[in-house]
Amino acid sequence: MRQYITKRLLLFIPTILLVSIIAFVIQRVVPGDPAAQRLAGPFGDAQYTVEELKELQHRLGTDRPIVVQYGDWFSSMFQGDLGSSMIDDRPVTEAMKRGLPLSAELAVGAIIFSTILAIPLGVISAVRQNTLVDYVGRIVAITGITIPLFTFAVLVLFILVVGFGYSPLALEYQELWEDPWTNIKQLFFPILALSFTRIGYMARITRSGMLEVLREDYVRTARAKGLAEQRVVYRHALRNALLPVLTLAGFQFATLIAGTVIVEQLFVLPGIGQVLVEAIIKRDYTMVQGIVMIMVGAVLVINLIVDLLYGALDPRIRYE
Repeated sequence: MRQYITKRLLLFIPTILLVSIIAFVIQRVVPGDPAAQRLAGPFGDAQYTVEELKELQHRLGTDRPIVVQYGDWFSSMFQGDLGSSMIDDRPVTEAMKRGLPLSAELAVGAIIFSTILAIPLGVISAVRQNTLVDYVGRIVAITGITIPLFTFAVLVLFILVVGFGYSPLALEYQELWEDPWTNIKQLFFPILALSFTRIGYMARITRSGMLEVLREDYVRTARAKGLAEQRVVYRHALRNALLPVLTLAGFQFATLIAGTVIVEQLFVLPGIGQVLVEAIIKRDYTMVQGIVMIMVGAVLVINLIVDLLYGALDPRIRYE
C-alpha cells in the first residue's frame, strides 16, 4: 500500500508540471495586459501614459521572456508561495480564504446529496426492473442527464425569483461555522442545481451495475441459502455494484469544480469560482494560475482517495 501511494504521489509531479505550463501559456496567448487593466482602473476609463504602462509591466515582470516568468513562478509555487495579485497586490492565498471553503462546501454537498438520492433510486429501479417504479426512476435519471447544468440552474433561480420573491443580491452570505442554519438555507438550491445532473448519471450507473450483479452466481447462492432479500441486495450485490459508481463520483467531483463557477455566478455566491471569473476578466495572471493549481491538486487527491477506496469495497484488489 505504501509503495502504491508513493508511486501515485510521484505521478502528481508530471501532471502538475503539464497543467502549470498550459495554464501559464494560455493566458499569455489570450489578448490582454494586467498592467493596462490595472492602470485603467475598475471602470476601465482611467488615463495613463506609455511610460507608466512600461514601468508597471517591469514591476510586475510581464516584460521579461515567458520562460523566465514561468521559471520564477513555478519555483515560488513549488516552495508554497502562489504569489500576489497583479491587480491589487493581495496574496493569492488570502483571496482564497473566503472563497475556497464555500466552493468546497458546494462540491461536497452536491456529491453527498446526489449520492444519497441516486444510489437508492438506481437500486430500486434494478430490483423492480420493468415496473412503474423502474420507469419513473429511469425518466428522472434521463431528465437529469439531458438538461444542462446552466439551464437547470437558471430554471431553479427563475422559479425562486418569480414564485417566491427570492433575490440573491439581497442576501448576505453566512459562513457555515457562523450561522449553520442560514448557510444551509442559502446553499440548498445551489447544491440542488449542481446535483440534478449528477443524480441522473449516478442512478443510471447504479441501476446498470445492480442488474449485472444480481445475475451473478454468488447472488443466486445467497438467495438459495434463504437469506433475506434485503440482505442479499444491500450486503452482497450493492457492495460490488458500487465500484463503477465510486469511479463516477470521483470524476464528477472534478467536473463540479467547473459547475460551481456557473452556480456561484447565478446565485451571487462569493466562492472561488467568482474570484476566478473576475481574475480572468482582469487578466490577473497569478490569481488565475494559483486557483487553477489548487483545483488540480484537489482533483488529484480525490482521485487517489477513490483508488484507495476500491480496496475497501473489493478485497480482491491489491496495491502491491
